[in-house]
Amino acid sequence: MGKKLVLLVLIVGFAAIAVFAWQRYQESVKEEERKAQKKPEDAIVVNVVKPERITMLDERVYSGTTQAWSSFDIDPEISAKLVSLKFDIGDIIKKGDLIAQLDDSNYDQAVRQAEAELAVAKAKDVEVKALLKLRTSQYDRLKLLHERNATSDSEFENAESAMKVQEAALVQSEANIQNCEARLAAAKVKLDDTKIFAEWNTGSDVRHVGDRYVDEGTLVSPGKPILKIIEIDRIKARIPIIERDFRFLQVGQKAEVTTDAYPGESFEGTVEMISNELAESTRTVVAILSIPNKDFRLRPGMFVRVRIVLSEHKDTQAVPPNAILSRNDQRGIFTIAANQTAQFIPVQTGLETRSRVEILSPELKGPVVTVGNHMLENGKQVEISQLSRLHMAETLAAEAAAQTERQSAEQAPQEQKNPAAVPADAEAASGDKAQ
Repeated sequence: MGKKLVLLVLIVGFAAIAVFAWQRYQESVKEEERKAQKKPEDAIVVNVVKPERITMLDERVYSGTTQAWSSFDIDPEISAKLVSLKFDIGDIIKKGDLIAQLDDSNYDQAVRQAEAELAVAKAKDVEVKALLKLRTSQYDRLKLLHERNATSDSEFENAESAMKVQEAALVQSEANIQNCEARLAAAKVKLDDTKIFAEWNTGSDVRHVGDRYVDEGTLVSPGKPILKIIEIDRIKARIPIIERDFRFLQVGQKAEVTTDAYPGESFEGTVEMISNELAESTRTVVAILSIPNKDFRLRPGMFVRVRIVLSEHKDTQAVPPNAILSRNDQRGIFTIAANQTAQFIPVQTGLETRSRVEILSPELKGPVVTVGNHMLENGKQVEISQLSRLHMAETLAAEAAAQTERQSAEQAPQEQKNPAAVPADAEAASGDKAQ
């Protein structure tokens, strides 16, 4: 009984294996039949577009950093203790504002001393002049007597010598006065220097404090700045231009500036200056852009992207980038011939963007393959997809409507200038009705 059961199991297993093998055989036969029925010349379905005539822009995007249009440090002209500093980082400062007050006690004392010295010098000068007047009078009297032989030669010579000595004393006195006046003027300048004012000669009257270097109570001296003043009602962007592009750049060109600080916004810049020298390490020139910044939204040190249009190609033919491919080291496109076969046409390309490639030559006729072109060869049978047919029909309809609109716009001014004359029979009919 056990042997029969084992034999039955073996028979069932072999039967199942045979059925599975027969099914796989039938499937392989059908697959071979399908392959045999498929013709090698079956048409390849492709997507096509009609070449466009558009305006293409040769534009570049550079990165750079913003800087204050101008900046300078304020440092004192004298050494003294800083008594008060009236501005801090970020404050608005106007031309003529008092920035800082230094300790003026020593310099005020120096002015008083110089004034006293000048007063003494002037008093001495009065004395010298009076004595000179006396010596001159004595000399004149003795000269007259000497001419009459009424006085000795020695007396006359002594009078003459005394007068000349006094004249020299007067010259010295006047020089001393001038020296005292100069010392007083210098002392007053230093006293004035204890007050530091905001002064500049160009640009607007409003600036900002970019940095503050010291605090009140610090001993300051010439060459050690206390504040940094920046001009930011216009900002400059410093961008490097590569050697290939700098010849297209010109002063006055407009640029679009964007920054991560204001996503989705752009600012208008103008090329203000272009360096005349390329850096050897980078082979770039530096271009300076000016950007209006009346609302002070842009700040120095921001990273910016600058888009500049180097040239504009109007009414040029263009195709999508995926229409361009290479065959035998030659760039070209596939078009559809009248017999619905693919035809490879070598092309010369110009400007290239993410969405369009300029075709300089030849002039393209008919649709251009954009999808499926990598499977094509010259003479290969193709079939245009239904989606492409619909798209081209919509394009043709839109072009026809645009042309009709242009023609209507052109005819309207002519009709206004030359209104059509009323036909004679229409005038007669109008007269009959009136009667």
